[in-house]
Amino acid sequence: MDAAAISAILGVAGTVFELAEKYGPEIYETVISAINQTKSGTGPTTAELEAIFAKCKADNEAIQSA
Repeated sequence: MDAAAISAILGVAGTVFELAEKYGPEIYETVISAINQTKSGTGPTTAELEAIFAKCKADNEAIQSA
């Protein structure tokens, strides 16, 4: 793994941590779910993308009403 890959991983990890601090642990679960789905050889299906989008919208609505 080269320095650019390590830097990218640390950047993503930092962003996820900041989002979790700001919006709560729900965002972590959503991001991990999205990452796991994109790691498959075929990528996420349309239904999986729609589910992630719906989860993000629900998380956002919960955050905004808090």
